[in-house]
Formats: sequence, structure tokens, C-alpha cells
Amino acid sequence: MILDFHTHLGDQRLGKDDQREPVTWEGLIGRLDDEGIAKAVLLPGCVSPESCLGPGQLVWPAMNVRDQVLEAANYRERIIPFGNLDPRWMGNSPKANFGPLLDWFLEHGCKGIGEITANLPCDDPRVINMFVQIGERGLPVDIHNVGFGPGTYGLQDDPGAPRLEKLLQAAPHTNICGHGQGFWAEIAWPLTPEEKMGYPKGPVAQEGAVPRLLRQYPNLYGDISAGSGYNALTRDPDYGLRFLHEFQDRLIFGTDVCFGGAAGRMPHLGYLRGLLAEGKISQRLFDKITWENGMRLIGG
Repeated sequence: MILDFHTHLGDQRLGKDDQREPVTWEGLIGRLDDEGIAKAVLLPGCVSPESCLGPGQLVWPAMNVRDQVLEAANYRERIIPFGNLDPRWMGNSPKANFGPLLDWFLEHGCKGIGEITANLPCDDPRVINMFVQIGERGLPVDIHNVGFGPGTYGLQDDPGAPRLEKLLQAAPHTNICGHGQGFWAEIAWPLTPEEKMGYPKGPVAQEGAVPRLLRQYPNLYGDISAGSGYNALTRDPDYGLRFLHEFQDRLIFGTDVCFGGAAGRMPHLGYLRGLLAEGKISQRLFDKITWENGMRLIGG
């Protein structure tokens, strides 16, 4: 059994991507079938203004969070819906009550929240307030994490992830799945602000904040999806293998496929299957990362 913990629907094309295809329900299910993936977590998009990237998201009929959650019921054998929120909703206050929205998501079968893309510091009081309430309802939350800078989306932090650490401390009962270039660049140190916004290459000569935080905070998990997660695991193959072994109970397979068709697919599952075939990881480790850890987080 394999669970893709990070999937999306909709039209995220910009001008340079006009030749690519949107992700439809049929296209998503077809990809899962083709790659041998049993189930997928659907993360609704275009919740924060920073993450509405193209004109297609203004007209795509399934980009509304409510619609995606309701339509997911038509695919309940394959799709596990998450709800999604922005910390600035419900009055843009550090005392905002997200209870009515969270309760609606729970009533409609949502098993988590995310991915959070608001361009706010990880330790912003509005972020902490929302994450505490998410954890009070037993829901995990997936975050897109970046550095500070223009033209991006996601929760912001400085090199060394001090703000993420404050969030982990302030919401100890909320399971947080780290994702995005700002998170996975932290697999190594030192790290410049520019590198935190990108995909650093080269050997991991000194470990960074991600392994340290995974060891220290049991409510942190690593969502290995997208180019950021793949880059972190493969930039130093020997270290990546050690990382998989040490944190096999805290890593979760996902793809973050944002476009339809073969061109939009991600290499993560092939990478893990290759390690398994070569005897570099065990079937037990493979099963944990590709299925068990994610299902445990959502109570499956």
C-alpha cells in the first residue's frame, strides 16, 4: 500500500506553463493508478493570496476549498481530504476562533489541514493561535516553509529555523509536517538567507536544523514531496540514506504534483523503490515512509 500525502487539484499554470495541463479529478486518479498508489491526501489550494499564482485559479471550478472537500466524497475510496486555512481569516486576530471552520472540516471527513501558504513568520501570534486550535482537534497540519523575501509564499523563517522551533514549542500537541524549500534547505548548515529560498546543492558536511528539530520535537514530521524534499535526500546520497534510516518513523512520502500529464510527475517514488530494489533500505522502512507514517498521523 502506498499513500501520496501531498496532492493538489486545479490550474496552476502561469504564462510559461501554458503548454502544461491542469490537474483534474480524473487525471489525479489516473496518475495514482499508473504509479501504483492506493490513496492520496488532497490539499486544497489558493487559500492565501500569496499562493494564487495564475489566472487559471480565478476560474478553475474546483479551486474553492469547500468545493474540493465536498467533491472528494465522490472518491472516498482513493482520496483523503484536508481542509485549509489562513491565519488571517476570522478577523485577522491572534485571538481568532477557527472552531466553526475546523468543525465543518471534521464533519465533512477532513483528516488534517494544509498546506498552509500564508506569508507570515512561523512564530506570528496569529499562526500560533491557529495551530494550537488545529492540534486541539487532533488534526495534523502541513506547511509550506520559506525564508524572508519577495515573490514567494509560505510561512517564513530565518536560517537555522528559530521561528519554526518557537511554533513547535508553542503548539506541542499539534503535529506539523514540514515541506518546501525553506524547510528542506535546513538539512545542512551553514545556510544563507538566499539558500533558504532555494535548493542548495552539495554534500551535507554539517547537519542543519531539520535533523536537530526532528530529534528534539516529536510533533515535527518531514513531508518529502516536491523538488525541495527530493533535493534534500539526493544532494548527498550517503547522508540522504542515513537520514532515511534515522528518521524512518517521521518521514512521509508525497509528490506535490501540480500539473497533469507525464511532464508534471515527481521522482520520489522511483527513488524509494530503487533504494528498496538495491537493498539499501528494508521493506519495513519503505512501508513506514510510503504508507504507515502518514496513515498514523491522520488516524488511519
